[in-house]
Amino acid sequence: MIDYNLKIQLEKATQELNQTPDVEGNLIVASNGEILHHQLRADVDINLFGPMSQVISSSSSRMLNSSNQGAMKRVLVESSGGKALFLSLENVHLILLIQSSANLGLVMVTAKRAADKIKKITHDLELTPPDIHIKEEIIEPERPPETEEIIKPVKNKVNVEDAKVKVIEKDFEETKAAKKVEEASSIELEPEISADAKSELMGEITLITEDQSSTVEKELEHVETEVLESVIPTVKPPISFPKLPEKVSVTDDFEERSELILKIYEAIFLAMALGAAKIMGTAPARGLTKQFLPFEKCQRLLNGVDLKSNATIDFSQIRKNAEKISLAEREEIFITDFSRMIAIITENYGKVMGYEAFRAMVRPEFHAINLSYGEAMEKLGIKTKIHPEIASLVS
Repeated sequence: MIDYNLKIQLEKATQELNQTPDVEGNLIVASNGEILHHQLRADVDINLFGPMSQVISSSSSRMLNSSNQGAMKRVLVESSGGKALFLSLENVHLILLIQSSANLGLVMVTAKRAADKIKKITHDLELTPPDIHIKEEIIEPERPPETEEIIKPVKNKVNVEDAKVKVIEKDFEETKAAKKVEEASSIELEPEISADAKSELMGEITLITEDQSSTVEKELEHVETEVLESVIPTVKPPISFPKLPEKVSVTDDFEERSELILKIYEAIFLAMALGAAKIMGTAPARGLTKQFLPFEKCQRLLNGVDLKSNATIDFSQIRKNAEKISLAEREEIFITDFSRMIAIITENYGKVMGYEAFRAMVRPEFHAINLSYGEAMEKLGIKTKIHPEIASLVS
């Protein structure tokens, strides 16, 4: 819960902004994605601003760090319908929605005064960080024999140098595999994102660093803004995608079919959670997914279900709920309800991240899913009912 006194203080700090001509609204988001204060129109989807601010600030910071241009201070997003100004303060982000006709110089100066007040108010703000050390995985991967041998407690004397060599060789092979996946993602991401999709996701972005700030404030009216391509941040999630079975067959047994369907959707949701966490971070991904899960429309499966700290859906609770459904009904309910969940989550992921960027991040995982469960998904009718943006990854 947000402290009432904090809300009052933030409201006072943004009073001058509300009176500035052509400023349509403001919003203050904590660095963990929690919305602390807002004054926006009723038709604006406020819940998307937390993850969106995380994506924009993270990608902009990565770009500036890689080019040695100093710390990010402001991001200006320009579109055909208006502008959005993102200010990075210590523990929070201040976001302004501005009309195209606004005097940017006046808005920048007013925003700076408000930002100084907000920074003081939120300086000692205590935020709940995501639990990045969680080790629980939805699907238990198979452990290679050589790994078990290395981690077993050894009572007898062993050759330490041989053990070191084994560990180094294993780490080197894992590093090469991870590097190949990362390179594949970065290579596919570039041609996959169309110009229209980039414009929809990020608009035109102008970054203003700490060193450039004073110059920009003095000459803002006469400076032509430089459009910078957006870079999707990669945040290493606290879990990894497990090894899936190589050969999967569909039987006529109701119980075996329902369990297979659960495993397929379990892998799909895990892949989606990993993709979202790579782009926006674990905490915002968890908050966004939980916000849009259709609990009311899928009560029989989602009753008592929550998201774990690593942004994955608690499938152990879903399995408990599934046991209460008769075997004859399970297959139809599973495919209908899971398809509905995927559709709603995918639509909202698309709004925040863009479909092309999201598909690029999850393509390796969905390739593994298709190799393992592709034929079974065809026979069970899962592919025909899944969201088109996801279906394209397993076609």
